[in-house]
Amino acid sequence: MSAERWLTPTDRRLLTALRRVPNLVRAARRVGIGRDRAVYRLQRMRRLYGAPVAQGERGGPQAGSTRLTPLGLRLARAAASRSSRRVRQHWSGTYRVGSPASVDLGRGARLEVAFRAKDRERVRVEIDPEMVFVARGRFESSARNVLPAEIVALARRPSGRATLTALWRGRPVRVALTGASVDRLRLAPGVRVYLYLKAVAVRRAP
Repeated sequence: MSAERWLTPTDRRLLTALRRVPNLVRAARRVGIGRDRAVYRLQRMRRLYGAPVAQGERGGPQAGSTRLTPLGLRLARAAASRSSRRVRQHWSGTYRVGSPASVDLGRGARLEVAFRAKDRERVRVEIDPEMVFVARGRFESSARNVLPAEIVALARRPSGRATLTALWRGRPVRVALTGASVDRLRLAPGVRVYLYLKAVAVRRAP
């Protein structure tokens, strides 16, 4: 197993953002988290790998920037390669400023989001199938988006992983999970489920 797999999805997105924008505040904003949380994630990765993955510049023309170290660059490249092999889903909608902010997808479908945009701006969002959680019923959660859906397809892989597709308001939502979770929750086509998705997991697509 590669060391990159020890990282959380938030870690991977933060490394990718810092690779593109060497500024911690702006990179954190792209990921949908605050600066303090971004600092915590970098400190966690430093403890995990025994070396820093990013370093801030203090003085000179690059003062205030945060750049990835060679280790951080290696992890960011691995994260990008792994991410490119996943099939993300993209939707377009209208951004609504509010507390919380949301994206109106039409036909009664709306997703709460953590990123910023102009009010009524047309935006494109993407969702990573590994960031969607499945449950057979409702429960208390920090996830802002709870989507009632029905499973329409389920595929198992030799690796032990599985992918299911569920319909939410006529929109197919792909979910990546383990085969053990499929068995434990007794998931199958035709089963009604709830899909839980945090606001920070709905990212603005380029």
